[in-house]
Amino acid sequence: MLNSLTLLRAMNGIHEEDVVMAGSIYYQNRKGKRSGKLIRITLLAAVLASLLTAGAYAKGFLGSKAIIIPESESESGNTLVSITQPQAVPEEIDREVNENVENAKKAWSEWRSWRETSPDIPREPAVFAPPEGASASNYVENEDGSLTVYFFDEAGIAKIHEDENGEPDFSAATPVEVRTATAEEAAAEEAWHQYVQSEYGDYDFNYDIHTETEGKKLEEIAAKYGLNLRHGSTLLWSKETTEEADAEFNAQFGTDFHTDTSDPRFLTNRELCERISQVACHGSLFRETPRGFDKVYYFDEGSFCVSYDQELSGGRRVNCYGYNSMYSTLSSGREVVSRITDPESFQTRTHTAPDGTELTIMQKGSEAFLYVYLQDSFFEMHISSDGTLSEADVDAVADNLNYANIGK
Repeated sequence: MLNSLTLLRAMNGIHEEDVVMAGSIYYQNRKGKRSGKLIRITLLAAVLASLLTAGAYAKGFLGSKAIIIPESESESGNTLVSITQPQAVPEEIDREVNENVENAKKAWSEWRSWRETSPDIPREPAVFAPPEGASASNYVENEDGSLTVYFFDEAGIAKIHEDENGEPDFSAATPVEVRTATAEEAAAEEAWHQYVQSEYGDYDFNYDIHTETEGKKLEEIAAKYGLNLRHGSTLLWSKETTEEADAEFNAQFGTDFHTDTSDPRFLTNRELCERISQVACHGSLFRETPRGFDKVYYFDEGSFCVSYDQELSGGRRVNCYGYNSMYSTLSSGREVVSRITDPESFQTRTHTAPDGTELTIMQKGSEAFLYVYLQDSFFEMHISSDGTLSEADVDAVADNLNYANIGK
């Protein structure tokens, strides 16, 4: 059995820097019920990465348009970059690739539309939706079955403490808004809670499947558009990286903690390289074994992720999150995303890898993105560092992969 520290490392199978979580913490305190804490997290995920063999689509230069989610730019200048699906396809690219990408977008649009309008899916009553700036709420049940709903902002949350029974104490917190939910709305909220906490099938969590009805509809839409579905992923970790992290943790806190790496999901760095090459490639993916791995996960339809550290000359390490997304898979394009500011300030260029694949690279300061359109998939990587990355640094990372070997 994996311990809690290992589970924290593995949570969602996604690197923390490449996930945007929009969530709210709700403390429930209802008469006759034990208070519970429900954390609602919306994972916006995306990996925009596609790799072409031997630069077959070298003319397809789109710059940032290929990976930036068009409707995501905010007034603050923040923009979401998808790591899982191309947002645009060059006109010069193989027409079949363009058709496959558009086909997947249409299928996802139909799935999303059905989810938003289906009477078979419970909805959270609007009265429980937090106002702007609020991220926690407390429900108090009234004698007539209605609920008084108190919303709290970050300042209020800071004043919420646990009482002697381990329950949240809101007495010192001042709500930013108070509402009343009818008994009917309270019942609908309870039904919605039961729905979101239920699971059905072995579908990838990004499809958000909770019932048999949803599962059947998802299968129906995928079949209609001739697309595959991602089912439960295989998630793996590095023995060496885990043991190194344990040693650093113990040195810092004076503890003697050791993760049980006898679990078969822990492999050596070399074995992780061999596994991903075996299950998702037709040759070696890595030219040299990375310094360490955060995780590796893959699906049976060809999509995969490699999250690892690469050591540059001089000993500096950079974080690399690469994702290969199949055109033939039903995807949202938001499975994994990264948030950037002022995308126009990124320098965009092309770079030819040692295997002849022409990549598009965007970089600014301490982060960079590279992507390539392959025949059957889109590969993208997010590269980040504690310090400024030079073009030579990014090229060194880019050159450690054999893009022409991606795909079975």
